[in-house]
Amino acid sequence: MKAIIMAGGKGSRLRPLTCNLPKPMVPLLDRPCMEYIINLLKEYGITEIGVTVQYLASVIKGYFGDGGDFGVRLHYFEERTPLGTAGSVKNAEDFLDEPFLVVSGDALTDFDLGEAIRVHRNRAALATIVLTRVDVPLEYGVVMTDENGLVTRFLEKPSWSEVFSDTVNTGIYVLNPEILQLVEKGKVFDFSKDLFPMLMAQGLPLYGHVANGYWSDIGNLAQYRRAQFDLLHQRVKAKIKGRELRAGVWIDNGSQIDPTVELEAPVYIGEGSTISAHAKIGPDVVLGRYNQIGQETVVVRSVLWNRNYVANAASLTDASVCNNVNIGVGVDVCEDSVIGDKTQIGDMAVIRPGVKIWPEKRIGEGTIQQTSLIWASSMFASLFGEDGISGIPNLELIPEMVSRVAAAYGSGLPRNSTVSVSCDENAYCGILKFAVMSSLMAIGVKVRDIGTAPVPVARFECRRSDSAGGIHIRSVGDDANNGDKRIVLQFFDEDGLPIDKATERNIENAFFQEDFARPGAHGLGGMEYRPQILDFYVQEVLSRVPIERVRQRAFRVVFQCDSPHVLSVMLPILDRLGCSVVTMVNSDRDIGQVVLDNRADLGIVLRAGGQEFRFSSETGYTLSADEVLILQMLIAVKERMPLAMPVTAPSVLEEMSAQVGIPVVRTKTVLRSLLEVGMQNDLQVHFDGFYAVVAALQFLVEEGIGLQEFVEQLPKFHMRTETVPCPIEAKGRVMRRLMEDMKGQRLELIDGIKVLTDDGWALIMPDSQRAMFKVVAQGITSDKATELTSTYMSKISDYQLA
Repeated sequence: MKAIIMAGGKGSRLRPLTCNLPKPMVPLLDRPCMEYIINLLKEYGITEIGVTVQYLASVIKGYFGDGGDFGVRLHYFEERTPLGTAGSVKNAEDFLDEPFLVVSGDALTDFDLGEAIRVHRNRAALATIVLTRVDVPLEYGVVMTDENGLVTRFLEKPSWSEVFSDTVNTGIYVLNPEILQLVEKGKVFDFSKDLFPMLMAQGLPLYGHVANGYWSDIGNLAQYRRAQFDLLHQRVKAKIKGRELRAGVWIDNGSQIDPTVELEAPVYIGEGSTISAHAKIGPDVVLGRYNQIGQETVVVRSVLWNRNYVANAASLTDASVCNNVNIGVGVDVCEDSVIGDKTQIGDMAVIRPGVKIWPEKRIGEGTIQQTSLIWASSMFASLFGEDGISGIPNLELIPEMVSRVAAAYGSGLPRNSTVSVSCDENAYCGILKFAVMSSLMAIGVKVRDIGTAPVPVARFECRRSDSAGGIHIRSVGDDANNGDKRIVLQFFDEDGLPIDKATERNIENAFFQEDFARPGAHGLGGMEYRPQILDFYVQEVLSRVPIERVRQRAFRVVFQCDSPHVLSVMLPILDRLGCSVVTMVNSDRDIGQVVLDNRADLGIVLRAGGQEFRFSSETGYTLSADEVLILQMLIAVKERMPLAMPVTAPSVLEEMSAQVGIPVVRTKTVLRSLLEVGMQNDLQVHFDGFYAVVAALQFLVEEGIGLQEFVEQLPKFHMRTETVPCPIEAKGRVMRRLMEDMKGQRLELIDGIKVLTDDGWALIMPDSQRAMFKVVAQGITSDKATELTSTYMSKISDYQLA
């Protein structure tokens, strides 16, 4: 059998390690990653190997040559432009005249490839994906198979609500050569995004094989260091260079270690390295070739490549150091720092945690380096949460960090794009807005400043203008000026929808790579100020309602909100509709009681910058979230708008919509999914509290009822929602066990797992950020809803222990 090693990757997420090396060449215990793959293939008798290359191809060719020194024959296939994983293998089609193995040159594994090949042949498969199980599958392709191994579902880089298994694609494939006939030559084509979905759609034999053993795709800097230490701890079946001086201490030829040096296993010391008196090395330390370590220096859980000099009394903890770096006396290199090639760090300098320094930089004596030399690194592993990017003001979200986020966003937009920027009245949000606007203009993006505006107005501006997108900054909490509250950055596309997951990933990649293309002075963006959009929005909202007819009802309203600016937008609207209003801003009083005290017709609460809303009836009863959803549905019916409802909403919605002949479209619970359904409308009742209030008043007028009568007319339904703690690393396993347990039952997999029974349904959703699951159930009785939630809460608790 032949093999293809895919070795064209840039390894952008490993920068600055990969500034001067392609990812397959990053060293693991002083050997390129790809050398371990070649040795594994040779172990299973595979010596005819094709190598697809692109980025810094000469480095790979120069090291491996024709493969003779490694006991194999290598054949190189170079891409001039990126062709995707399947497209690059298509380049080697003439070489592949028999079943072949595909493996990434930048992964580390000890899988039994012989077993995978046997399974492929025994099943008469066209393609076999080698799978493994991981704790957190979000960064991989999740694969589900039936009991015979046939692939039934394939989802690339899912969100938690889409994780139905912890079994993932390793990028190792056994393929028959005829499969390449499905790949068009010279076109970008990917195995997981294009070829495998095509095989499934055509019913061709695509199988999965779950392999036992070690596997890491070395996808980020933390995983890179972990792979080194896994080799040291012999969690991987691989030969380590040099001799084992004592348990866990490997030393290669020519190394000199002073007798007073303290070596704490496991450590690896490469050829020709020197360690001076009273130094402490280990545990979990990898020193490459010809490193010099000074007296009394401490190196712990760190990786140093080749020919580095570390002076006396320095300290390196959880650090990665490339080649030819000079580290001065007393320097402190802190956790998760990365130092690029040929960097010089002066005496007594401090490299703060998480800092990345690109190659050939100088850090002055005594400098405290708190940010990367090409902008700063982030304290976040992932930027985006459910509602954008959030953090504590002036601690987690600082102007420098927000400026880099804006640059990452702007660098992905077409040239000469315009971005609308707004914020709420919080003073710190205003500071961050200036940072965003300055950064966007510096990256070459035009800025449209719409001033202080609620979130629905910011979305409206994106949709009604030529903006390529928008950024809105708001504070979160009852007291918008309390420094202990949080700040949220929300990003919108040209339709005013929250940006999709792919765009979020692009922003994160650009942010973490810290490599933005900046124009010259002639290419800077300009700025225009457009506060009048607020007036346009109010006019648009009022144009949707028969004003005089609503005025005749003379509603008495109690209005509560968490923002003076939201109040300033809502009051003119209610005044124009003839409402008499009692207002409460940042009040903790119960709105239902205030409605009763003032003999009002209804109470209205707007929060989250005008996105979240709820109502109280004239009896003081506060409508549940599901009752508000039904009200939204009935409003949409009257306007003949599409009915988007989250999977968590009660089934009575379908029953009611069927009576008027408009189907409900079930969506994920996230804002974008709900808004996409009705995106042809400039205003929607979903997440636009101002328009929802106006539309609700119109509905009550046209129906001739009050809110309490509306509630009493609703069909009875029984809902229950609970949460279950679960470690993040156990979520994938729990979802897989649930799917296995529910085999043969009626399921919906729109957002999480929804199991349908004769007595109701239960929805199990992993929280996207927190270590927990959410269980929502509807039953024919309240007891049945409680029983359903209890059943699946118990399963979640049990399966995370398995």
